[in-house]
Amino acid sequence: MDIWTILEYTASVTVIGLLIWLIKLIFHDKLDARWHYFIWLVLLVRIIVPVSARPVPTPFSVFDEIPVGKWIEMGRILADKKGYGELSAKAGRVYLWGAVMLGGFYLAMWAILRIQVAMAPGADALKREQINEIASKYGLKSCRDIRIRRNAAPYVCGLLCPVLVLPEGGLPEESVIVHELLHKRYKDVLVNLGIHAVRVVNWFNPIVWLLTSIVLNDSEALCDQRVLERCGKENARHYGELLIGMSTAAGGGGKNTATIGTSNMAGSYRNMKTRIRRIRDFTRVPEKIGLVTLCITLMLAAAGTGSEAQGGYTLELPELTSEKDLERAMLYARCYHARTPEEAIYLFIRSYEQNDLIYRMSVMPEKEIPRYEEFARKWFLQKELTARAEVPPGEKGGFPCYFPEKIAGMEDYRVCNLLYDETEGTATVYAIPNAKRGEAFVEWKLSLTKEDGWKVWLTEESGMHSGEYIPESLLFGTARMGDFLVELSAYNEGYYDQLGALQTAGFLAFSQKEEESETCPTYFSAEYKYRCLYLTYLGEESLEGHAVKVTVGETDLDESREQPWIMAGAEPPVPEEKVRTLTYSYGDGNGNGRAAFDGAELMTGEPRLIYGVGDGYSEPGLCWKESDKIVSYVRIYVDDVLAEEGEIQSKNL
Repeated sequence: MDIWTILEYTASVTVIGLLIWLIKLIFHDKLDARWHYFIWLVLLVRIIVPVSARPVPTPFSVFDEIPVGKWIEMGRILADKKGYGELSAKAGRVYLWGAVMLGGFYLAMWAILRIQVAMAPGADALKREQINEIASKYGLKSCRDIRIRRNAAPYVCGLLCPVLVLPEGGLPEESVIVHELLHKRYKDVLVNLGIHAVRVVNWFNPIVWLLTSIVLNDSEALCDQRVLERCGKENARHYGELLIGMSTAAGGGGKNTATIGTSNMAGSYRNMKTRIRRIRDFTRVPEKIGLVTLCITLMLAAAGTGSEAQGGYTLELPELTSEKDLERAMLYARCYHARTPEEAIYLFIRSYEQNDLIYRMSVMPEKEIPRYEEFARKWFLQKELTARAEVPPGEKGGFPCYFPEKIAGMEDYRVCNLLYDETEGTATVYAIPNAKRGEAFVEWKLSLTKEDGWKVWLTEESGMHSGEYIPESLLFGTARMGDFLVELSAYNEGYYDQLGALQTAGFLAFSQKEEESETCPTYFSAEYKYRCLYLTYLGEESLEGHAVKVTVGETDLDESREQPWIMAGAEPPVPEEKVRTLTYSYGDGNGNGRAAFDGAELMTGEPRLIYGVGDGYSEPGLCWKESDKIVSYVRIYVDDVLAEEGEIQSKNL
């Protein structure tokens, strides 16, 4: 049993529970018992949502100001680093034994109570008839099984086959019977069982015990209100006196055996004071207050169950003035979890761009962290360690290449063909030096793994290359059409607005900067899906002096739709001089395109672009996937006469 997961769970439950309790204290006499009870549903969501799950992001969250998850994780990391891992494991076993013992105790109490109720004598026919009449009068269902025991107050026992247990002597007052039948109708015994289950899980947390007691008391207060709604508000004073009398009887020696799996009308005097106040306030709460209660509930739900704001997590960057500051900063970074592969790649590029060890730590694979911490300490102390290995990788004392080779002044970064599943992924990043667009680039191959968050590892990098970068195809296809070869290529490309045109070169720079933080993007600012078609002439017959035109569209296009362009200049118009001497191309994001070539251009045997277009998206998941299939129909005309036609399909690489 992982004690740290339990601590994070119970801490989050405690924070939300105390927040709800504080709001309840503020509005204790402003809102009715129904709201005071159902507001605990916010806590129920926090109780049943797994700790590992990330709730839906909301504009604000209490965990922004009280990051209990981060604090607990820091404690776990520090305990492991200081050699307390075995102690943590023992604490987990102690917790498990405590939960088993308390759960066993509750089960024993439940079994004993069920046996005692089963052995108790049944109610006589007169009492059964009276209870049935009361139930019929208020539109409720009576219990089939009614027992008589020596206890201070009646209660309902059991969930599937509820039993109404009455005290010895005469029949209790009508409002008391209605109270218990209402417990049966709304299945409040299930709430009682759930409360005891929460106590078992959080057996060591006294605040949770206090909060669950308040929930049980609010359940009774709501039942009191439902009784008054049926029996009349004018009976509020008498009903309150009745509750006080039952509480006094229970506390003064009357045997009240209602425990786990029962309702408990006669609570302690301390709890009874809250119920009496709710009865008093029942007649004072305005009837048209529904909108106010809804707003308060929604705000609590957002603050209590949400995570960080939609814009992204905030990565804290403490000021580095000592080795202890470095340790603290590295600890903060380890507790940061990139929620998406896009965010992880952003942090990796940011670490390169800013020469920052902390950014890099935030997406460092867990198995590499010990060596990276050693590397960071040496850098901090020596101030002259390069970001790359001091000695070739693999030799004693060397470090892997945590950062790509630094090159001065990168202007732009693009991420190509990001592919991932639930556990791992790959991507290619190419960076363009300042004022060198189309002339030079560097390329990095990245692998991604999903641990607590997404992590990034540099698997391959190239030096500076001249020329324009051409991404690898994600989808590719070829088709031979007579003397022509048509090639189809498709790829994705994303970018971040926050990156570009910075920094210095050379060694990993050391700077004493003030403490700051940054909100990281979780997705690309935009991502484009590109589709390109190329034409290559493989024939021996010369095309010099001939005009070659190509149209691309949906499968088996009606040829008549192309004739105006092929025969007369088309739409969009193709200038006559361009058809004779220059390549003309046009395409759209739907896969429709057309191009015109001077035949002499094709005689080189080099692929010529028919069209290359891309559609941009600001939302994730809309670009090409490996499972996609692209189908296009191509017609090739020589001097406006159809020479070849056919279909080209992409295939997964």
